[in-house]
Amino acid sequence: MSSLFYRLINPTVKWVLRSPLHSLMSQNTLLVEFTGRKSGRALSTPISYYISDGHAHCLTSKSYHWWQNLLEGRRAHITINGERFETTPIVEADDQAKIVAAQRAFFKAVPRDAKFAGVKLGQDGEPNEEDIQRLASELVHLSFPLPAN
Repeated sequence: MSSLFYRLINPTVKWVLRSPLHSLMSQNTLLVEFTGRKSGRALSTPISYYISDGHAHCLTSKSYHWWQNLLEGRRAHITINGERFETTPIVEADDQAKIVAAQRAFFKAVPRDAKFAGVKLGQDGEPNEEDIQRLASELVHLSFPLPAN
């Protein structure tokens, strides 16, 4: 999707995720809040996720650049299911094998995002391997450790 679309829709999505109405979206969209590494400004972005192994897993395009604010062990806050907490994200932008594996799991867990990424899903829900390989150099995998219950 175009960045213009996201600039138009994101303010509403952020508001919903911070509000008592968060349950309308929070089952598969979280809010990441962080400090701009150059500007020092408070920034935030909503992003699709799924939970596995105590982490919230997300994918984003390298072209959006916001994820670079999370490099080098920088802290972030995430709001997920109406709860906000601090975490140190793990960012994978270079290891193609890890990104390919992350995509397979992500698009199986969040199939609605496959279409937006240009990934076809088979009848069994498996992402098309050619699409996954093609996208690997364009995507970043973000993993947010969740607090233990």
